Amino acid sequence: MKISSSNQKNTSKLKFPSEEVSSYYFNLTPVMFDKFMEIRNWIYELSEKDPRIGEIDECLKWGEPSFLTPKTKSGSTVRIAKVNEVEFALYFNCKTTIAKEIAVEFPDWNCDGRRAVYFSVSKKLSKAKLTTCLKKALLYHKR
Repeated sequence: MKISSSNQKNTSKLKFPSEEVSSYYFNLTPVMFDKFMEIRNWIYELSEKDPRIGEIDECLKWGEPSFLTPKTKSGSTVRIAKVNEVEFALYFNCKTTIAKEIAVEFPDWNCDGRRAVYFSVSKKLSKAKLTTCLKKALLYHKR
């Protein structure tokens, strides 16, 4: 896949932790790649701004990019995955209340209330709302 200049700009901020992780991202369509990079950058920004979150470990779980807080153990895993060519999802541990809380707080979102929030690649992401959701997961064990 050819990487557009906007994709190069998005990846220059943060290096990928492994060839497996970068391979997943670079097999996405350019528009989905940009959405994933936006969310990925927000996760790392949150970890830099809040010492309770600490260092992020990015790896593949179930073959999809996942974000953990191994040093502080503050959070529950956040996973991002392609659903189909026009939709992707953020997945949370189904044994937590994260998705249910998101469904209540953002009823206009496509959230199953159990483990996932679904997004269309054609819609702009709300940084304010998404970082609220990501913080719920990354600080789940500190609440």
